Amino acid sequence: MDKKSKIYLYIFFGLVTLLFIAELVTPPPLSWEESYTSGDKIPFGAHVLYDQLDDIFEDNEVSTVEVDPVSFLKNKEDEVNANYVFINNYLGFDKVEVDYLIKFAERGNKVFVSTRSITGALGDSLKLESNRFYQYYEQDTVRVRLNNPQFENRSYIYQRGSAYRHFVNYDTTRTTVLGEVLPFEPVKGYLKKFLGEKKDSTNSLIESAIEKSKSRQVPQANFVEVKVGDGAIYYHLNPIAFTNYYMLQEGKEQYVAEILSYLNDGPVYFDDYGKSGRRVVVSPLRFILTNTALKWAWYVTLFTVFIYFLFKSKREQRAVPVEKPLENSTVEFTKTIGNLYFQSGDVTGIINKKINFFLEKLRSKYFVNTEKMDEVFIKRLSVKTNMPEKQTKDIIEYINHLRSKPVHSDYELKQLNKKIQDFFKE
Repeated sequence: MDKKSKIYLYIFFGLVTLLFIAELVTPPPLSWEESYTSGDKIPFGAHVLYDQLDDIFEDNEVSTVEVDPVSFLKNKEDEVNANYVFINNYLGFDKVEVDYLIKFAERGNKVFVSTRSITGALGDSLKLESNRFYQYYEQDTVRVRLNNPQFENRSYIYQRGSAYRHFVNYDTTRTTVLGEVLPFEPVKGYLKKFLGEKKDSTNSLIESAIEKSKSRQVPQANFVEVKVGDGAIYYHLNPIAFTNYYMLQEGKEQYVAEILSYLNDGPVYFDDYGKSGRRVVVSPLRFILTNTALKWAWYVTLFTVFIYFLFKSKREQRAVPVEKPLENSTVEFTKTIGNLYFQSGDVTGIINKKINFFLEKLRSKYFVNTEKMDEVFIKRLSVKTNMPEKQTKDIIEYINHLRSKPVHSDYELKQLNKKIQDFFKE
């Protein structure tokens, strides 16, 4: 790598380092997603609530539940005077889970659930129904209170993330209303927004909107107790009150403490399984990518490896493997055959073989006809091989001489071999 390329590389890595440091020191943007998990410190997490449970339930065990209700309650069949707490924006219990929760409550335990609405098997079993969900409820301002006179009729206002949710049907024979959502500017802005979205609405739609607005001018139940055997199931429709955002606001933690005061003085099991913000790590890579610092470290590592291979591939050629050339066994084979002939004493056979080999080479290399080796042949061969005519004549006449004899000696074989070697050596 030349000096200029090194300078560019240093500048590039310097910029990457500066960007990496800037990313590390820059605070991450605030997330307003609803999580409700015990470990999340974002505004709509439940870290503060879970941290305060030890003070609310003094001298009692507080623990999180990381599995579904059925798996958890199978190991708690003899549990009494305990509490199972569910808080999330939505929970959809199936029939089996509801059966286990009801059996758990019947033994004197208490189940507390806080969601935006009640649907499915739990609502059917408890005979509870909440008002239907409409888009304008998303950013509503609500005022809530608890009905117990001991709480001095205190009310609490919730704005960001809250929803005007209340029960429209419940079984009065076994259901007690413990808390209400109160009127808070019930008509202001509602009809305008509703009619603005429905410019072509009929009179029936307008009447429906007015009727809905009237329903917000009187207190509506949003926190109830349903007796189940020796225990009870509590349902609350403003889960946002339990988040960090409101738990840290002055006075709002008192509302939560008042709600939880209805539970047993016993162990508290805080559900962390059915949460919107539950992190599901199914692979090491997913764990790395969910952590900001580890994610950036992973990206920088990949980028560094890419740069390394990029420059290495351009500056160096991969090692060429040394391949052993194929061995020419023709010479060895010829020597072996020659030794066999020599050891057998067949000098004449060897001489004939060498003469045939010599003539075949003349035919294939110089394209001469070797059937008649006379003076004309000798001159032509001398010209084609660029050999002296005398030497050419000497070897051809010697071959003709040997071919005319029936028996040969070792000396003649050696002479023939020497003449052939000298002829091709030139």
